[in-house]
Amino acid sequence: PPMPEDLRTQIEPLQGIVRALGWPLLIVPGIEADDVIGTVAKQAEKEGFEVYMMTPDKDYGQLVSEHIFMYRPRFGGDYEIMGVPEVLDKYGLTSDQVIDLLGLMGDSSDNIPGCPGVGEKTAQKLLAEFGTIENLLENTDKLKGSLQKKVMENMEQIRFSKFLATIKTDVPIRF
Repeated sequence: PPMPEDLRTQIEPLQGIVRALGWPLLIVPGIEADDVIGTVAKQAEKEGFEVYMMTPDKDYGQLVSEHIFMYRPRFGGDYEIMGVPEVLDKYGLTSDQVIDLLGLMGDSSDNIPGCPGVGEKTAQKLLAEFGTIENLLENTDKLKGSLQKKVMENMEQIRFSKFLATIKTDVPIRF
């Protein structure tokens, strides 16, 4: 969907503030900010940096590693820092499986539809058993009842949702 007009009018003034503070402003025309951040985070990690991504978005969990962390602001001014153990504790999944989790359960804040009728708990259970969306979709015969029907009827949407949830880490930008 197009960017809301009230958000669009805020971009230029915010960019001016960032520049005035002397902070780098990384923009790649036609590329989403998530993908720029994912690329820079992975490049910085390879160069030996500890990386903190400030975001409340669940999809950044896929980037978390031994040296990449999510600094998640919470309502009321608090925050949490999520590394590999925290992602595992919160979702019961590895960082790599966060993409699959969002592909199954969806994420309305990022317009990811997921599989209708599959929430976080069911998605976690499916991933605990099958590991990935691809393995789940290859083994739908092992599902039962309405869950099998939901997954089989929405295979393409599930695949597309995983694609939408995937943060790219190969944007043409150099850290």
